[in-house]
Amino acid sequence: MAVLVTGTQLTQACAGGWVHPVDDSPTCGIPGGVSDLALTWDRSRMATAPSWQDFWDVARHPGRRGLHFGARTTLEIALLADGVAPQDVYTTLATQPGVDRAFRKLDQLRPYIVWWNTPADAGRIMEQSSALMLSAPSTEVTSVSSRVQAGAATSLFVAGTQDILRTPLFWAIPSNVPTDSAHRTLAQLRMHAPHLEDMPGPLPPDNAPTFLTVSDTFWSRYGDALEQQFETRFGAQTP
Repeated sequence: MAVLVTGTQLTQACAGGWVHPVDDSPTCGIPGGVSDLALTWDRSRMATAPSWQDFWDVARHPGRRGLHFGARTTLEIALLADGVAPQDVYTTLATQPGVDRAFRKLDQLRPYIVWWNTPADAGRIMEQSSALMLSAPSTEVTSVSSRVQAGAATSLFVAGTQDILRTPLFWAIPSNVPTDSAHRTLAQLRMHAPHLEDMPGPLPPDNAPTFLTVSDTFWSRYGDALEQQFETRFGAQTP
């Protein structure tokens, strides 16, 4: 009856008439929480929390690296690792030199990358200890940790709290849902919209998380071209 989507997906779905309009919203959706992508590492093999710069330092921290197969979030991570401040990531990536810089940074890590396509893929990388570090949805890290406690997995992965890539999510109602049902669903969501909150429980003040909010405006404008360039460059390495 309802789907949870990113702002970029919502804009496309709204423009295409794939979802019901929402009377008081130009985006055809209502807020549905956030999805967080965190730097995750195997604490049985690393004693201290790494940074995205450490993620690229295979000399000091040898081992495979897991990254999402796609330009969105992966290019942001490459620029963070190359020393770009979070507030400057999108102004940098909006230029051709910035795009080239991000792809060059990924090329440096290419021999060590294990690509994942879905959160479940990221979970399997953690369960099988297929990488020392990876970008992973925080919810998947929590899920794997619960299975570790149950004895079904052997890896010990933990999500970092710095430079987390946060994606706002929205509820939308597919256009093939009958209008009367759509109205009822929308009313229920407005009264009590389930929210996806990826971050774990309260953290100590000295370990307050920092975020880079993924820009739906940027990806709506540049996403198609960047995803095509990413596919062309790395497509032969997909799982």
